[in-house]
Amino acid sequence: MLVSPQSKAQTTTADVVGNVTDSGGGVLPNTKVTVENLATHGKYTAQTTSSGDYDVPFVLPGHYSIRVELPGFKTFSVADIILQVGDRARIDAQLQVGDTSQTVEVSSPSPLLQSETSTVTNSITEHAVQDIPLPTRNLTTLITYTAGANEGASVDSLSSGQRPDDRRQTSAFSVNGQDVELNNEQIDGTDNNERIIGTIGVKPPIDAIEEVTVQTNNYTAESGRTPGGLVSVVTKSGGNSFHGSLYEYFQNDKLNARNPFDAPPLPKSEQRQNDFGGSIGGPIIHDRTFFLFSYEGFRQVAGVSSPIFSSVPTAAEQALGPAGLVAADRTSPQATPIDPVAANLFRLYPCQILARPAN
Repeated sequence: MLVSPQSKAQTTTADVVGNVTDSGGGVLPNTKVTVENLATHGKYTAQTTSSGDYDVPFVLPGHYSIRVELPGFKTFSVADIILQVGDRARIDAQLQVGDTSQTVEVSSPSPLLQSETSTVTNSITEHAVQDIPLPTRNLTTLITYTAGANEGASVDSLSSGQRPDDRRQTSAFSVNGQDVELNNEQIDGTDNNERIIGTIGVKPPIDAIEEVTVQTNNYTAESGRTPGGLVSVVTKSGGNSFHGSLYEYFQNDKLNARNPFDAPPLPKSEQRQNDFGGSIGGPIIHDRTFFLFSYEGFRQVAGVSSPIFSSVPTAAEQALGPAGLVAADRTSPQATPIDPVAANLFRLYPCQILARPAN
């Protein structure tokens, strides 16, 4: 109850707006508008104002049907409309005189242009999340599939995931050329930023993601804070039917070709990687309460047996001994004394062996 006034600033919902008129164009006030979730049968209702306008806010993403009802008129119905995060979908209804039990059903495909908002948004829906091949099972890969977003630096960035103790792979992505640490991440409407290095805090399993939305420009007032992208991840919820998934992605050096530089007797680099998990969701109380559980485990063993190529002193330089380290001092014509530590390190270099073709 204490945080409910602040919940309006979340960017994980959509709105349905529109205008209701009769066949002659006259506005129809006090008309009932019902927006119903097709998976859970949860309903959002509103009534038109004196000007015939209605607004149904804070609708969770998903598939919905819309019914517009007024006594003395046929029911106006839209069977299926897809709402995504940040949408402000406009559905205008023109009612015909008749009995309420009669229904006029129309098809309303999602418009290519959102006329009710100027925010530039790219959304990856549930079907795309499931169908896009993701060898790394990495949320960041989904983000880079949206327009204006690109994979960030792989080594130099703090969010690159290249530290030996960092198992998150990479979390680096750049939106509209901004620095990889200038993005804003949310999950189910809550802050999901790792503040120390400016990257994603929680990465849910791919099977638990309902939708990923990336806002790249013209943010609304509740979506600012950074000049990069605003990434909103919405996790799945259960429905009236049980559903789930199981998966195992693995790699093994026994299935890999030998590195051409790993000539015998060097063995192939050891590699064993297992990425496994699953999800299950369904109803607790039909049409009222639902659950979803998802788990992902990652195990990896990776060895390196490839030869290391490096330059060592030549035979001529070895013959000079520590004297080869003597460098002229730019401020004095006299040579700089040889540091004894550097001289001892020089002696540890192996002698360079030049391979010669056999006679």
